[in-house]
Amino acid sequence: MVLIDFQNDFCGPEAAGDGPVTNTNNAAAALRANAFAREAAELGARVVYTRQVLDLDRLTERQRRWEKADGLCAAGTWGAELFIPPVAGAEVIVKDRFDSWQSEPFVEWLTAADIDGLVICGVELVCCVLYAILGAQERGYDYVVPPDLVSGQDFGDETDNRAVRDFLRYNQPDRLVASDDILTRWRAAAR
Repeated sequence: MVLIDFQNDFCGPEAAGDGPVTNTNNAAAALRANAFAREAAELGARVVYTRQVLDLDRLTERQRRWEKADGLCAAGTWGAELFIPPVAGAEVIVKDRFDSWQSEPFVEWLTAADIDGLVICGVELVCCVLYAILGAQERGYDYVVPPDLVSGQDFGDETDNRAVRDFLRYNQPDRLVASDDILTRWRAAAR
């Protein structure tokens, strides 16, 4: 199964947060991931897109302390929409936080679809991607992370994004698999 997580607030060219944010790395990764998802779906893989939608009413009291109603991916805003159109046949699941594993519909969909393995693609490395990785590991899922299909804000290559990439490189090097290698294996298996 291919897990895709790319939204406008993290990939779009407009300002996000307290000032202008450059998202060229995220946007490029999103386009590569969607091309990957399209071919993966054609080869029979299930594809799911997750969308964080900030709705203060759906958060715990503790979570609400740190959020603003107009924060990242606020309900009803352009920023909460997917940056890329889902591929044909894909599922789109809403999550309340960065962590897709906190979304009951996501976990229920994985169970109903009898999913055992994930290809994790998305942004931001320090939140959505990292939580997806740790959640998959904690729950016993097999997973890989194509380094070319994950990203973080442009200014983070020497900061938090690097920390997550280093975590993967040093802690889980067997989980880093290039997207071309994954597709090559799936093409061979489809023959």
